[in-house]
Amino acid sequence: MPESPAFIRVRSYEPQIVTHPYKLFNENVFHYLLTYSDNPQTVFPSYCVSWMVSSGMPDFLEKMHMATLKAKNVEIKVKDYIPAKTLKMSSEAKATTQVIGAEEQGQL
Repeated sequence: MPESPAFIRVRSYEPQIVTHPYKLFNENVFHYLLTYSDNPQTVFPSYCVSWMVSSGMPDFLEKMHMATLKAKNVEIKVKDYIPAKTLKMSSEAKATTQVIGAEEQGQL
């Protein structure tokens, strides 16, 4: 969409995310903190800011939480998002590691 009096482009946007494990690194649970700053090139009226703080952001976070629970219920795995080529390479690396391990144990 080209910039016009009705639409502006946000030229400055800087997201930052910090994650850490809930308890252990090998768990599929983590805490995160996402912050960002942007320059929307406009001034929001105070009632809009009040709505964003009191309703907009909490509603967004609740929807994100529900989507996460739904994804967990259908057991979406990380491997579902890894390209097949990467999985093949990973399998080859695993097979090589198993051969090396067997050699070290004198099984080959």
